[in-house]
Amino acid sequence: MKYSAGVIYNKNKPNAKKLAFEVAAWLKNNKSRVFVSDSLSVKPRKTDFVLSIGGDGTMLKVIRTFSPLGVPVKGINLGSLGFLTDTDTNETFALLNNILKTGIKFEKRVLLSAEFTYNGKKVKTIAANDCVIRSLSGGKLITVDVSTDKEFTAEYKCDGMIMATPTGSTAYSLAAFGPIVYPNLPVFIITPISPHTLTQRPMILSDKNNIVMSAKNKHNNGKILLSIDGQENYSLTNASKVKFSLYKKPLKLIKNGSKSYFETLKKKLHWGV
Repeated sequence: MKYSAGVIYNKNKPNAKKLAFEVAAWLKNNKSRVFVSDSLSVKPRKTDFVLSIGGDGTMLKVIRTFSPLGVPVKGINLGSLGFLTDTDTNETFALLNNILKTGIKFEKRVLLSAEFTYNGKKVKTIAANDCVIRSLSGGKLITVDVSTDKEFTAEYKCDGMIMATPTGSTAYSLAAFGPIVYPNLPVFIITPISPHTLTQRPMILSDKNNIVMSAKNKHNNGKILLSIDGQENYSLTNASKVKFSLYKKPLKLIKNGSKSYFETLKKKLHWGV
């Protein structure tokens, strides 16, 4: 089958650019149309699928760039962990050959939409892993009011709050003692960071819920940090509201038929070992 494809690489990773152009040459030799870009300068572009060459950070940038266009993505791992990028470099051409022979097979995962006001303007953005609210004061306690579907849920006194997708349940949320959630479940995870009470623990909600968080910080002139996938950072005013909901389009993650989710858990996170 003939496809149009994008190959996006992290120019700070050794051999990423070299592999990107090797992949592009292979695809062209197999009658596919290809464009190549580094992850910092890539622009959204409609294509049949996109390969991300780098680590999980590169993959997260690629997801946020191409998922709004409904483009399936796949990560080739050149990073240290490679949980999202579960395909190793020596598997690259076998994966591509399988795509050309049998078609693009992908699983759908939820993406998180975040809405807030930044510098007087309304901002809407998406996250593949998580959104994190915390103090700009560095380790200072903040108070976060959480509402679910306009009903007050709880007040958290904590170092911060993580709003995670199932895909992101094995990222920062896991490090903050959140649960591992099977990645294609239609849910969100709220995980407080170091809550100052024994009774407030992570909570799993439906992706149909609309969640609003308002953070108050009495330090550093009340400034609050909102971080999107650990890559986009916004300084918000005290008591700013951040609205979270299901993004209208899913993440389409191309399957690697040779690996299961539980194999990846065992190999990358030593789960159950």
